Amino acid sequence: MIVRQMIPQEFDVTVNLFGYYRDEAVESLPRIADEYDENSVMKTIKQFASKWDHCWFNAYEGQRPVGFIAGYASECPWNKDIIDANIAFIFLLDSHKNMDNFRILISKFEEWSKTIKARSMTAGDIGINPERTRKLFEHFDFKPGVWLGKELTNG
Repeated sequence: MIVRQMIPQEFDVTVNLFGYYRDEAVESLPRIADEYDENSVMKTIKQFASKWDHCWFNAYEGQRPVGFIAGYASECPWNKDIIDANIAFIFLLDSHKNMDNFRILISKFEEWSKTIKARSMTAGDIGINPERTRKLFEHFDFKPGVWLGKELTNG
């Protein structure tokens, strides 16, 4: 498996791959099934793939995309000269889910993080199996933090 930046000709297959990510997310967050908007997904992928302070890397088996990792840089709230790199999305098809492949993805993100002079990396997810995701990142020496969500009602 290799990991590299997505090229424009791979945009459509990347959107399709994101659909598998959505399907897995629906298992933990069923509301995503109703809220999913492909135009928004396309905008998100374009943003992550094109802005200097964002990144989008696809994992490939041969020419076939089998996963991705994406993230962004953010300034530290108390010191604008300190940059953190934040993993926003990480995904592999079931056929490629193993620690070696996740290591390759995270290593590629870490490599990108160093190019933007990041001091540290954080990782999160939209809610795909939070316990499994926590264990995955802890396996790669990420330390637990706090991130909680609350649904709001507007009525």
